[in-house]
Amino acid sequence: MNFIAIARQAAWYNYLVVAALVPIGLVVFYKIFIRYKVLRLGNNMVQLDFPMLRQSKKYKLDEVALWAETKVKTGKNTEYKELTIRFVDGKKINVSHKEHTEYARLVQYFSQKLPKKKAVIG
Repeated sequence: MNFIAIARQAAWYNYLVVAALVPIGLVVFYKIFIRYKVLRLGNNMVQLDFPMLRQSKKYKLDEVALWAETKVKTGKNTEYKELTIRFVDGKKINVSHKEHTEYARLVQYFSQKLPKKKAVIG
């Protein structure tokens, strides 16, 4: 009986917790679901699909302004790798080896097709 009386009257800190968690939840939702992308390569084309936004963009390999692979040593035997692709229209995408299963093939494809557009970082 006492629990029902307590549950009806929310304390001020409950509102504070909700006010702190809702923006965090919205940022996580945006990062994970809204910015989800599918990257397809082949036939001298790069296709970007954003399924949640129902957008698709196709680029020819000539429209790639530069690409670069960044490597950061994160431990004794571990390394974080990220591929950055910038297009001539200003669009830039980053793909890490943790989020893309075919990361090695992606880097190999760009190395073979666009060796002159590779940017040196560091």
